[in-house]
Amino acid sequence: MDTRRFPTRAIAALIPLVLSALLLFNHLPVLQPDGGRITDSSDRSPPVDPKSARITTIETSLRSIVPPSGSQDNALNLTSLYTHSLLEQPHLLPRDVLDYGVAICNGRRNWKMITDAFAGLYNPGRDFTFADFENGWTSEEDNQFLENHWQAPLRYISTQLNDVPDNTAPAPDDVYRLQLKQDKQFVNDQGQQTPATDGNYVFLVMPTHATLYAEYLYSPRAKLFDPWRTPPPTASIQHLVPPFHRLSDANWFVWTQFEVNNPERLRFIAQDSITNHNTRRIIDLILQAHEGVRPDTAFPWPGVSFQVGLENKGKNGELEGDPEGLALLGTPNSANIVWMLIERARVLGRRALRVHIFVEWDDPLFKRCILWDMVPS
Repeated sequence: MDTRRFPTRAIAALIPLVLSALLLFNHLPVLQPDGGRITDSSDRSPPVDPKSARITTIETSLRSIVPPSGSQDNALNLTSLYTHSLLEQPHLLPRDVLDYGVAICNGRRNWKMITDAFAGLYNPGRDFTFADFENGWTSEEDNQFLENHWQAPLRYISTQLNDVPDNTAPAPDDVYRLQLKQDKQFVNDQGQQTPATDGNYVFLVMPTHATLYAEYLYSPRAKLFDPWRTPPPTASIQHLVPPFHRLSDANWFVWTQFEVNNPERLRFIAQDSITNHNTRRIIDLILQAHEGVRPDTAFPWPGVSFQVGLENKGKNGELEGDPEGLALLGTPNSANIVWMLIERARVLGRRALRVHIFVEWDDPLFKRCILWDMVPS
């Protein structure tokens, strides 16, 4: 055997193997930049799933990219992010992850969960007591008058309630400001003493107008991921927050302290000065497409409103709603309302939703505001 010829023969024998490997590699799934979808690299055709459609210009019609009812959410793997444990952690959602089509899909899923709760498919939420609240929390209460740009919405609210004179805002003495502070050590779900998270909720409660106004919301979970907190949490998040910590539970707890006998009267939740990046983005897209309102431009009350569960039946005949309303219901700022409607369905009864969005100039900020009207149906 001529050993001098072996390298040449060996290389020649390897060439088919290398070519086969290259062909196989070209057909392996690769991560595409269109929201994380796993696709075949040999498929260069545009994705057909309408939920992946993105608004790239103001001229793009929002309604032209509405995904069909009942379609599966393949555009982004957000299912795990919108489970019960993470739904109220909007700070965990990556920036720029929530496009309009995905927001609609989230809204459809949330509305389906709400209607399932109306049908009795969910267990009622836990009713937290003062003993639960005192496990790590303190409170401060005083009277507080609302900012001027909420006077007109409150006068509108009065026209929607039978037991309130039309076109009236609540008197200053009928507005109660309640601050909840998670500033004490608490016993966690494993019976261990745990340091305070410094979470902070501030509400204005207006029993006469069946309204709960969210002034400042910084949940214990969000505080754990505060960039100023060091070191970052390493243990299970559930063990680092008190049992009473979710905003949906805080909404109900605060409301029932002021409306003890008729908690089902709660109808409106007002959110002022939205700061969540994804929610702001969806609001801006809707206002640009419908009203030509550019970002950081005032668009005061009455703004524009949309509905879910009142009109516009879906393809399967179920009451669904405006695509814009579903998109807003799919934003992080809807999470606490979704879970409150689910877990308090037996008390609140069947509801539909009317969502008002508007933007107010309050030097030096443009404040994006949402008024959620939980209409008895």
